[in-house]
Amino acid sequence: MTSRADTNTEGGEPSQGPLAVGSSSSSRTIFTVGCPLAALLIPLKLPLAYAVLAPMIVLWAVSLVVNPESRRLELRERKVLVPLSLFFLACAVSLIIGINPRNGFSSIVSLFFFAGTIMVFLRHAPFTQTSAAIIAGQSISAIHSVLEAAAPAWVPPLFQGKVTESGQLAVTTVVAIGLLWHFASALPHRSYGRGRVAVGILLSVLLLSLSFRAEEGLSQGVSLAIAAATALLALLNIRHSLHASGAAQRVATLAAVQLPLLLSTLVINLKRGPWLGVLAGTAVFFAFYARRALAALIALSALAVVALAPVRDRLAASYEHFTISGGRSTMWRIAVDLAAEYPLGIGYHNSGVIRTLAPEIPQELKHFHNNLLNIVAETGWLGAAFFIWFVIALLKCCFADRRNIAAVGMGCAIISWQAAGLVEYNVGDSEVLILVWMLVGSLLFSLRAADAHSHSSARQ
Repeated sequence: MTSRADTNTEGGEPSQGPLAVGSSSSSRTIFTVGCPLAALLIPLKLPLAYAVLAPMIVLWAVSLVVNPESRRLELRERKVLVPLSLFFLACAVSLIIGINPRNGFSSIVSLFFFAGTIMVFLRHAPFTQTSAAIIAGQSISAIHSVLEAAAPAWVPPLFQGKVTESGQLAVTTVVAIGLLWHFASALPHRSYGRGRVAVGILLSVLLLSLSFRAEEGLSQGVSLAIAAATALLALLNIRHSLHASGAAQRVATLAAVQLPLLLSTLVINLKRGPWLGVLAGTAVFFAFYARRALAALIALSALAVVALAPVRDRLAASYEHFTISGGRSTMWRIAVDLAAEYPLGIGYHNSGVIRTLAPEIPQELKHFHNNLLNIVAETGWLGAAFFIWFVIALLKCCFADRRNIAAVGMGCAIISWQAAGLVEYNVGDSEVLILVWMLVGSLLFSLRAADAHSHSSARQ
C-alpha cells in the first residue's frame, strides 16, 4: 500500500511541489539542497543547521512579497497553523506583560524567526525526504553515542548532549517505525520485512551489550568479541541494504541498521521521558496496524529492564528523583502556584525565576520539566489552550486517513514528543522543536502534493 503522504513526490525533484511554482531555478536549487542538508544537520550540530536554515527562511520571507501565490494556505494547513500562530501571539503578549520582558526578547525573536522552518519545508520538502535525512543524521549521532558509551576514554563528545539527543530520538524513532511500516507495506512478501526486523533486534542486543559492558562486568576479551560481532553484522546489513533496491532497500536500511542504532542509543542515554514517549507513540502505532506486536513491544521492554542493570536502577530511582529536594515535585508545585497567581503568565522564557523561588533547585535548571506546566506558567492559560489546540489539530491531520501510514507514524511521533514532555520541557529545546517544525512542514507539503495528484487524476 502506498502512502498518500508521498504520492507523486518520491524520486522527483522536491522543488516541483505545489508551492514552489514560479520560483527561480537558482532558488529552487537552494531549497532542494538546503532542506535535506538542514534536516541531516539538526541531530548533529544546531549552529550548522541554523547556517543552512536562516538563508532559506529569509528567501521564503522575500517570496511572500514578490509572489502572492506563496501566501496561499489550504484549509488543512490553516487548521494546523492558525492555532500555532495564536500560540506564538500568546507567547509575545505574555512576554510584554510578564515579570521581565527583557529576559525573553532574544528568545521570542528566535522562536518567531525559526518557526519559518515550517513554511520553508511546507513549500519545498517531501515528508519521506526530510524524514530520511533526519534519520540519517540521527544515526550518525547514534553511532558516536554507542562508541562513546563503549569507550568513553577514547571517544570525545562531538554532537548533541544526552538530553537533547534523547529528546530528538523520542520523535525520530517513532517516525522511523512509521516509515519502516510504510515501505514494508509495499513489499510483495512480508516475511522479508520480518527477517530484517529479527536481524535488527540481534544488532540492538549486541550494541547494548557493548555499550553497557562496564556496568555488566564483561571482560575485555568478551567485549572485543562482541565488538567484532557487532561490526561484522553491521557491515553485512549495510552490504545487504546496498544490494537491495526500492522499498526493499529502505526496509533493510531502516530495520537492520538505523532503527537498532536509534533504539540502542535511546536506552544507552538513560532518559526516562523519551522512553515513556517512544513506548506510548509506538503502542498507538501498533494499535492501528499490528496489535499482536504490542505484546512483543511489552516483552522486549520488560526484557531490557530485567537484563540491563543501568535501566533497572534508573527506573527504580524514579520516585526518589521525583520527590527529592529540588526535584520535579518542587518544580511542578511552583509552576502550579505561578499559574494560579499569574493567569496571563509570567512571560515567555521567564521560567528561570524558579531558582529564586526555590534555592534548593540546581542552578542549571531553568524550567519546570513539564511541557504543559511550563507553557501555562509562562504564557498563561490562554497560551496553553492555543498549544493544546495546535497539538490536537496536528494529530487530526495526521490521523485523518489511516491508509496513510507515514502520516500516522508522524502523528504517533507527536504523541511521543508530548508524552516525553510530561517529565521534561522539550518544547523549549531548540534542537527538538526545529526538528518537529521540519517534519510538520514536510508532512503538509506531501499531503498537499497528494491532493493535487488525486485532483489531477480525477480530471483525467
